[in-house]
Amino acid sequence: MEASYRTSSPLRPQTSPPRASFSPARQSSPLRPTSSYRASSPIRASPEPRRYASPSRKPTLGLRDEDELVNGLRDLIRVENDIEREKITLAQKSDFNLTDAFKIFDTNYCGHLCVTELRDGLAAIGVFPTSEELDLFITRYDKTGDRRLSMREFSDSFLALDAYYAGMVERRLSNHRPIYRRDDCFMASTAADFKAVWRTHFRSEVVAESTRQRLQRMPYFNVYDAFNSLDQNDSGRISRDEFKRLIQSRGYYVSEKEATEIVDKMDKNKDGRVSFAEFREEIMPRSPVRH
Repeated sequence: MEASYRTSSPLRPQTSPPRASFSPARQSSPLRPTSSYRASSPIRASPEPRRYASPSRKPTLGLRDEDELVNGLRDLIRVENDIEREKITLAQKSDFNLTDAFKIFDTNYCGHLCVTELRDGLAAIGVFPTSEELDLFITRYDKTGDRRLSMREFSDSFLALDAYYAGMVERRLSNHRPIYRRDDCFMASTAADFKAVWRTHFRSEVVAESTRQRLQRMPYFNVYDAFNSLDQNDSGRISRDEFKRLIQSRGYYVSEKEATEIVDKMDKNKDGRVSFAEFREEIMPRSPVRH
């Protein structure tokens, strides 16, 4: 009798929440079934529309901001593809090796590279990045936070994600050539490709920073909401499949390799998934906000 009375009460109309802000990815996700709508209190005859579609009650981005997030991720994938392509081209040069590449900058054999050593070494081979570009490059590959690059961190910036080409480079030893200029350790064509990788690195970091700045200028964009839009199974980590699912919900194709590239860029501890801290570090601007 009590259940029947509640159903027929005129003060509790059976209304459904608006679907305007629902993410297409969440509507189609089998991992997040839509929970039943809970009617509002009898005191409020006109219930306010629910703002978020997440059944876990976590806030997520609205459709417009989610679209911008997808566009930003696509920009990051595009520049990561450029870097991977240049690394593979360089890896196919038989005289390229990481030992000689590191020695171009580590002239005092201390085993790590600071900003000054990188700038001097790049200037010696004809590459002249800005201070912001150098800072963004070090921020990306410095895993320990000491603002210096070890041999392992430096190597990560030149090893392709493709295991075949990465292994090819890692097995090579020094050329032991007498040098007059710093990059004489390589043949002329290899030295040109080496510089091309550096320039692509800097261009990629500038594009990534521009994407971060654009997202932060949006009045309703929030990093926590953006993370929840991607973390569709509420695991607290974003997987490759979740990146793919959100981007493909907008009609864009994402390959397994491209999904791996975007995760590798954000995944600092290399566990194969992106935590909120890692996502926030990647998505927040690293330079003063531009207007």
